[in-house]
Amino acid sequence: ALEIDIQKDRVVTIVGAGGKTTTMFRLGEEISNLNKRTIITTTTHMALEKDFVLVEDDEDLKKIEEIFETRNLIKIGKKEGDYNIKDLDFDLLEKDICNYKIKSLDFDLLEKAISICDNVLIEGDGSKRLPLKVPRENEPVIIKNTNLVIGIIGIDCIDKKIKDICHRPKSVANFLKKSIEQNIECEDIVKIATSQTGLKKNVNCKYKVVLNKVDSKKYLERCKKIASLCQNFDVDIVFTSYKR
Repeated sequence: ALEIDIQKDRVVTIVGAGGKTTTMFRLGEEISNLNKRTIITTTTHMALEKDFVLVEDDEDLKKIEEIFETRNLIKIGKKEGDYNIKDLDFDLLEKDICNYKIKSLDFDLLEKAISICDNVLIEGDGSKRLPLKVPRENEPVIIKNTNLVIGIIGIDCIDKKIKDICHRPKSVANFLKKSIEQNIECEDIVKIATSQTGLKKNVNCKYKVVLNKVDSKKYLERCKKIASLCQNFDVDIVFTSYKR
């Protein structure tokens, strides 16, 4: 649906809110199933999961190359916090696993990681699992190697109050010139999706937007309206849903 050219779009950065990590993991599975050595990582912070490989130095990168001999998809990051991944019981911690974090590799190591694989998917900002956000001053973190940026928005933010549904609601309200008590409307999503100070911030390459959680006819009709409005800004929109 995203029409990704896996030969040219080697480095993809995913930004926004409303399903970034889920989208990235699914995309990683699809690309790696095409027999492409694929790395998933972040330039900010992510929740630790049991299949992450912690990378601190060049020796750890050699381990990554060895792992690629047996599988095509590897999640990597640098440890953030005082824990030993070998000591964690992931079954007991399943609900609380987000208490443990990984962070971005040092840039020189990240560049080396990119060189040993075919494709890289990078999460470029955070959203506290909420469906809508605008970037703050130091976000998103998009490396110069990026060939494609995908902006994510959860359509379940529509018709809900900014204060209830947005990450950093005051920032979103200021961006939209609205009160935090007002609802998110289609035009608001268009503004965030197309603005150089919204999800397109720091984007100097190809750019697409995913409207996620389109699981009802009402949401689908709203998405069609948003996609139509975004055509005026030459921004491609893709709808995704878990329901069939």
